Amino acid sequence: MTGPRLDARLRQLGEEVGRREADRLAARDEARRVAEDLRARLERALDAFAGAAAAAGSPHLRGLLEVGPVEPDDKSVRAFQIRIERGRHEAVVVSKDRGEIMLVGPYRRGEEQGPCNPVTLAGESLADDQGLDDALESFLEALVRQSFSR
Repeated sequence: MTGPRLDARLRQLGEEVGRREADRLAARDEARRVAEDLRARLERALDAFAGAAAAAGSPHLRGLLEVGPVEPDDKSVRAFQIRIERGRHEAVVVSKDRGEIMLVGPYRRGEEQGPCNPVTLAGESLADDQGLDDALESFLEALVRQSFSR
């Protein structure tokens, strides 16, 4: 059970943090929307990979690369992350409230995360952002090559 002094101090701290974060709510909501769009894009791309692998004679590769849910980022309350995993291989896509996407990895779970590649979103539509497309292509190719290496 907490005492009145501790309760009061935490209420005060809650008010301070709440006021500080209140003006970032719309940007945080936009970061989540971007993360949801990115998650759908990642799933489509990895489905294309799995479909091509199956057509080439390896249907057992379908479903091995898993795209996780959009969830609050581990490091920032103003960002959202999506993990992509196959076994101990992992990569993370982070949508930040400043209109930036951070592509982290690929790396082996338990080892230091990295490399990190920041991508600043250009324009209103993710679908028309060639810089983001290029970065995602390189990022996913590295993850596939690493996680399916011999």
